[in-house]
Amino acid sequence: MKLIKNLMFNRVHNIEFSNKPTTWRSSFFWLLDQFKGSKIRKHYDAIKRINKNHECDYAKQQRTTYLNQILLHAVKTVPYYKFLGITATSLQHFPVVNKNLIKKNSKSFLSKSYVNKKTFNASTSGSTGTPFTVVHDENKKRRHKADVHFFWETVGHTWGQGFYYFRIWNKQNRKSKFIQKIQNISPIEVFKLNDSKIKEFLNRIIFGNAPKSILSYASALDGIVKYLKRHPTDLSNAKVISIIAMSESLDNPTKNYLEVHFGCPVVSRYANTENGMLAQQTPFLENNFLLNLASYHIEILDTNADIPLEDGKTGRIVVTDFFNRAMPLIRYDTGDLGAMKKTEVNGNIHYVLSTVEGRKMDAIFNTKGEPISPFTLTNNMWKYNRLNQYQFIQKGKNNYEFILNVQTSFTREKELINEFKGYLGSNANLAVTYVDEIPLLSSGKRKKVLNLTEK
Repeated sequence: MKLIKNLMFNRVHNIEFSNKPTTWRSSFFWLLDQFKGSKIRKHYDAIKRINKNHECDYAKQQRTTYLNQILLHAVKTVPYYKFLGITATSLQHFPVVNKNLIKKNSKSFLSKSYVNKKTFNASTSGSTGTPFTVVHDENKKRRHKADVHFFWETVGHTWGQGFYYFRIWNKQNRKSKFIQKIQNISPIEVFKLNDSKIKEFLNRIIFGNAPKSILSYASALDGIVKYLKRHPTDLSNAKVISIIAMSESLDNPTKNYLEVHFGCPVVSRYANTENGMLAQQTPFLENNFLLNLASYHIEILDTNADIPLEDGKTGRIVVTDFFNRAMPLIRYDTGDLGAMKKTEVNGNIHYVLSTVEGRKMDAIFNTKGEPISPFTLTNNMWKYNRLNQYQFIQKGKNNYEFILNVQTSFTREKELINEFKGYLGSNANLAVTYVDEIPLLSSGKRKKVLNLTEK
């Protein structure tokens, strides 16, 4: 296992910041961009330089400039901030905002200077199915494309190489056959991802000659691993460059299994629709998420007050987007929890998220009201190998429930309850309910941890 990780480290770290095109699609993309004034290339070069060393002089100067420019733009052109009478002297003068506040005052957050300019709606249903739309301008869209290019390359994948994309595909996001061909995407529907569909997918990548990557919900990767454990398959010739998990937490056992059997980097991506690429794990940072400080200012604030936390402390992830001028998101509370720290690799300083613990609403608490990381749950469930699916729900201060979908029978219920009472408290009321299937959310994700306690 250690040898495999070292090989991946050497292979990916050497090309981490390379921009040499290796596909005709990549060459054509950059040639077309050059014809249009190299607008995306300029973004890409800046992203690469800043994220290579977050504390180099160039990075600090550029980030300060980006921040000052977006703050000044917001107070001059956005009604919400003009009404509050804010002056752009310091980020701390701006209030922390969230999805609900923006939805209630959506027009007040739109920049007056972009009313008659071309913009794009970035819409998400959210994990609870509540729609939320943020308006992006053309330059923000270009920055996002450059961000995506950069983070793909940190795992050895050059834009234009093929990738299998596991997600919910609907009328809003379905790509035409022409676009699939141009972008070299193979869409895979995650609804009803059963054994036969997983087998078909594995056959496609085993017998396909071209290198490819996988971008997927973590829950779909869990399903693939469970299938491979039941049906061992030789994947040594699959030519998979990298595997990226998105939208959900990737369990360490799943990550380790995929790394061993595919022999490639397996990382998690932290992004959202309203902002874009916020952070991603890279092989040279192991399980830490490299923060995209080239495009965002990121704060970790206390869960109950707008107070910055020390490095290593878990709190709310609050984002200021440097590049969305059509609808500036200043100190936007993502609803996620994480812990930030500083690390050094080969003389370069990186700010990373050491943990991303999912939505604040899905944090769980023991019977004393103390927060418990969801990873305490997910990383200890793999020993219960007779489970097809599980879901853990906190229903009250002392009330919890496991929803279990089992293969045939489950004889370890008492062991499961006793183990998790050790994490939650001896006075925890822990019920177990058996079902035939745990349904996906409308987003196509299947949440493993839910907190239904009224705040």
